[in-house]
Amino acid sequence: MTRYAPFHLEIAACLWEAVLTLRDRPAADPDALDRALAIRGTFDRLGAETLRPIILSWTATVERALQGLDDDCPFGFDWAYVGRWLTESVDWTHPHHPVLLSDATEQDAGQAWPTGIEETPSSRPTDIAGREDHLALLVRARSAIEYPEDLASHARSDLIAEIRSAEDHIERSSLPWPVKLHAAAIEHRYGTNIHAAIDETTLDAEIAAWCREWWKEAGDERDPATLGDETVSAIYFDGHPTDGCAKDLLQVTPPLLHTSLASKSVETGRYCVLSTAHLTVQTAGLLDGWASWPPTERPIDIAASVYGWFVPTRSLDEARQAQLPADLLRLMAFGRSRSFQFLLLDCDGDRSDDLPVHDW
Repeated sequence: MTRYAPFHLEIAACLWEAVLTLRDRPAADPDALDRALAIRGTFDRLGAETLRPIILSWTATVERALQGLDDDCPFGFDWAYVGRWLTESVDWTHPHHPVLLSDATEQDAGQAWPTGIEETPSSRPTDIAGREDHLALLVRARSAIEYPEDLASHARSDLIAEIRSAEDHIERSSLPWPVKLHAAAIEHRYGTNIHAAIDETTLDAEIAAWCREWWKEAGDERDPATLGDETVSAIYFDGHPTDGCAKDLLQVTPPLLHTSLASKSVETGRYCVLSTAHLTVQTAGLLDGWASWPPTERPIDIAASVYGWFVPTRSLDEARQAQLPADLLRLMAFGRSRSFQFLLLDCDGDRSDDLPVHDW
């Protein structure tokens, strides 16, 4: 479970509240009004759920800025400073997302966590600590796709590395980050029923369904079908002499999956197994021939298997593409669009409904 110091939580809460204040209750001067319109436009473009992790990621930068101040607020956190910092340090007019101004972040460039796709990356852990981290990564990835001209080469490499790390993290764990679980135990004369749900509304519906099933034991003349879930549960357990229900909010944390240093150094990849029926007999003959050629003379670097061929899916230049048949190019594009690095074309492989089939 990720834990945060109370001071960091206070800064994060103040950041979000100050942004809403600047947006909804600006001062009566032209700069403040322009800023409010820019912030509102950012909310309209990105949405609050997307914008929140970007704003909260400024927490460490604000903390460092506070540490550099004279101790003029010795008895507590200077809430007003956060508002001043936002007005001086954030550019809300950027067409894609808010960015920290260079004069406010130059000294922290090597330390600050990236909030936009063009900022200097840090050495923070790339494992997904929570849903907000994953959401922030998706925001950066979407921005990189929509506005590639804004993406510096070093930022592209770091973004690709973080996405790959996130893929590995999710692939290694059935639960990518901690989740809240609403649980309830219903005690009755026949034993105990355990109910669990991701949200409280669903849990209440399950409890109410149980209460309606045993409604006669509550001694209430009303029709439970006409009552809401919370009302049904309250009437049943308040009126029943022995049955009871206890609810709790739990956190389910994914298991720690340790990877040895040796295994981390081993390169891995993803491949898709497809039937050779997606190739024409002519293309199959070409692949057979190319597999026996010297690697430097092949139009594509393939490898023969017992019942087919391994084929890379990476993009090729136009000259190389011109040497390959259309059915093979189609298969490579199919694999590439699904993030596979290789195809294993096998006579016993599965057939895809999205690809033509050739009988031979």
